[in-house]
Amino acid sequence: MTGTMPLSARVGAACRDALADLEPAAPIGALLAETVARLAEPTLRIAVAGRLKAGKSTLVNALLGARLAATDETECTKVVTWFRHGDRVRVRVQPSDGSAYDLPPAGDAIPADLGRPATELASVTLEFPGPAVSRFTVVDTPGLDALSGLDAMSLAALHRCDALIFVMPHPGAQEQQSLQAFRAATSSAGLRLGNAVGVLSQIDRLGTGRGDPWPQARLIAGRYAHHLRASVLDVLPLAGLLAETAGGGRLTDADTAALQAVAAATGRADRIMMLAAADAFHLWQPCPVDADTRRRLMALLGPYGIAESLALIDGGVTDTGVLRDELRRRSGLDALHAVITERFLPEADVLRAAGALSALDTALWAQKAADQPAALRTLRARLAQLRADPALRFSTLHTLVEDVVTGRATLPAEAEADLLCLARGRDDAERVGLATGTAAARVARAADERIRRWRTLDDSPARSVARCAHAAVEAFEAIYYTASRVGPPGNNGPSRHV
Repeated sequence: MTGTMPLSARVGAACRDALADLEPAAPIGALLAETVARLAEPTLRIAVAGRLKAGKSTLVNALLGARLAATDETECTKVVTWFRHGDRVRVRVQPSDGSAYDLPPAGDAIPADLGRPATELASVTLEFPGPAVSRFTVVDTPGLDALSGLDAMSLAALHRCDALIFVMPHPGAQEQQSLQAFRAATSSAGLRLGNAVGVLSQIDRLGTGRGDPWPQARLIAGRYAHHLRASVLDVLPLAGLLAETAGGGRLTDADTAALQAVAAATGRADRIMMLAAADAFHLWQPCPVDADTRRRLMALLGPYGIAESLALIDGGVTDTGVLRDELRRRSGLDALHAVITERFLPEADVLRAAGALSALDTALWAQKAADQPAALRTLRARLAQLRADPALRFSTLHTLVEDVVTGRATLPAEAEADLLCLARGRDDAERVGLATGTAAARVARAADERIRRWRTLDDSPARSVARCAHAAVEAFEAIYYTASRVGPPGNNGPSRHV
């Protein structure tokens, strides 16, 4: 019966059974209870992490479709903040010591005053009805920066999440620090290639902040993606402020009218001068729009967003909804939504199970099995069986990719490319489910060729290489047999070359 249950439900059931057989004061009891509650939730937990002032809360607002996360220097920015679905708006504050308490929301958002200093708080939760949080829970972390003292709080939150969006500001002197912070965060929290994506969050600030930032942004994102190829599915460029404004529907008809007035009164030379800096736009004369409105437009859109809005209006866009849609597309937010909806959410069951297993590993393996109560020894055995589930095969591949990229295992270039493709889910495996007829036959032939290639590495004296070969052969054989069942009959199985 349990074999038909979702993988995450089976992990939860194993923890629930162990919890029922343990003494009430068992040290691991709290972790097991938290795991059971975590896996009983209907949605994936997605953490948003990064260094201080990287644009995390701005990105959270863009994902939520509303300006709910604090983006200024308030107490909220110093506390782990959960945004989850609820039938009504509710703010719950969890102190580090003591019982949780509710606060009246500030409109639909978290109030700036949380009742106690941030240093005394473990987390804040905002529950509200909304389309985004009906599909996934978002966790906004304060910042990964050892000097801030917030690292421990942020890392603890990552351990409780299933997927990660790691936010990096535009590069410069802090590029290596951002990369190091990312690797430290993912390796310690069990978040790896299959459930992490990087975001280059402030591309509108690249260079002088004027002109089209996308060519340079794509080059930089590609460089980051190469450095982090063992850790992320991709690194995506994003104009964070524009994504928050357009994705959250903050642009009003009055804003559109003001932009139309500016567009009608300016030419190319005027726009270059007035958008050279925020102050230049505020002080620019003559202008048909008052200074307060200009300050609002700059706060909503920034120089890049204003320039793009004016160009769209020049092209005939007059409707606010159309303008918002175009600005959202030009912000890069759609690409991030695609990763969530096409990669994370379809794999939610496996990601949730893998996240829970990772959180349990340290506690369960901290002492010898013989020294543990019978309930925990039984739990270890059940979880070991669940880890052998084929659905978790890619978790093993992610670890092997890290070995290759860090130099612990050395593979030929073609084999390394195979392993990266498998772990990223971008190989023929992605197309097998849709392949029919001759297309499935092509998938089977491609998988067979790769099985041949990897079998030559099966007997490598290097244990790390042999482990990679064993895992890759298993993965490609699974692809082969799936494709063969779809394709024409009469296949005799993959080649068994040594």
